[in-house]
Amino acid sequence: MAAEPTVIPGIVRNGVVVPQSETPLPDGARVGIVLEPAQLTPQLQAELAQWEAASDEAWSMIDRWEQP
Repeated sequence: MAAEPTVIPGIVRNGVVVPQSETPLPDGARVGIVLEPAQLTPQLQAELAQWEAASDEAWSMIDRWEQP
Protein backbone atom coordinates (compact mmCIF):
# COMPACT_ATOMS: atom_id res chain seq x y z
CA MET A 1 0.00 0.00 0.00
CA ALA A 2 1.57 3.30 -1.11
CA ALA A 3 1.68 6.33 1.16
CA GLU A 4 0.19 9.63 0.04
CA PRO A 5 2.74 12.06 -1.43
CA THR A 6 3.92 14.91 0.77
CA VAL A 7 4.02 18.34 -0.83
CA ILE A 8 6.85 20.55 0.38
CA PRO A 9 6.91 24.04 -1.12
CA GLY A 10 10.22 25.36 -2.36
CA ILE A 11 11.87 28.12 -4.34
CA VAL A 12 14.68 28.05 -6.88
CA ARG A 13 17.82 29.95 -5.92
CA ASN A 14 20.84 29.90 -8.22
CA GLY A 15 19.39 26.90 -10.04
CA VAL A 16 18.88 24.82 -6.88
CA VAL A 17 15.49 24.00 -5.34
CA VAL A 18 15.47 25.13 -1.70
CA PRO A 19 12.67 23.63 0.42
CA GLN A 20 10.53 26.20 2.23
CA SER A 21 9.48 23.84 5.01
CA GLU A 22 10.87 22.47 8.25
CA THR A 23 10.03 18.92 7.11
CA PRO A 24 13.30 16.96 7.01
CA LEU A 25 14.15 15.16 3.78
CA PRO A 26 16.18 11.99 4.23
CA ASP A 27 19.21 11.41 2.02
CA GLY A 28 18.23 9.40 -1.03
CA ALA A 29 14.58 10.45 -0.91
CA ARG A 30 13.06 10.47 -4.39
CA VAL A 31 11.27 13.72 -5.17
CA GLY A 32 9.35 15.23 -8.07
CA ILE A 33 9.28 18.88 -9.03
CA VAL A 34 6.05 20.49 -10.23
CA LEU A 35 6.17 24.04 -11.57
CA GLU A 36 3.26 26.16 -10.47
CA PRO A 37 1.58 28.40 -13.04
CA ALA A 38 3.20 31.80 -13.37
CA GLN A 39 1.40 34.70 -11.74
CA LEU A 40 0.45 37.15 -14.49
CA THR A 41 0.20 40.85 -13.84
CA PRO A 42 -3.06 42.54 -14.87
CA GLN A 43 -1.15 44.36 -17.64
CA LEU A 44 0.18 41.08 -19.08
CA GLN A 45 -3.27 39.48 -18.80
CA ALA A 46 -4.74 42.40 -20.77
CA GLU A 47 -2.02 42.11 -23.43
CA LEU A 48 -2.61 38.37 -23.79
CA ALA A 49 -6.36 39.01 -24.14
CA GLN A 50 -5.63 41.49 -26.94
CA TRP A 51 -3.45 38.93 -28.74
CA GLU A 52 -6.19 36.32 -28.36
CA ALA A 53 -8.79 38.72 -29.80
CA ALA A 54 -6.47 39.56 -32.71
CA SER A 55 -5.98 35.85 -33.36
CA ASP A 56 -9.75 35.28 -33.38
CA GLU A 57 -10.16 38.17 -35.83
CA ALA A 58 -7.41 36.80 -38.09
CA TRP A 59 -9.01 33.33 -38.20
CA SER A 60 -12.33 34.94 -39.00
CA MET A 61 -10.75 36.77 -41.95
CA ILE A 62 -9.16 33.55 -43.21
CA ASP A 63 -12.53 31.79 -43.00
CA ARG A 64 -14.12 34.58 -45.08
CA TRP A 65 -11.34 34.42 -47.71
CA GLU A 66 -11.84 30.65 -48.06
CA GLN A 67 -15.57 31.09 -48.80
CA PRO A 68 -16.39 30.51 -52.50
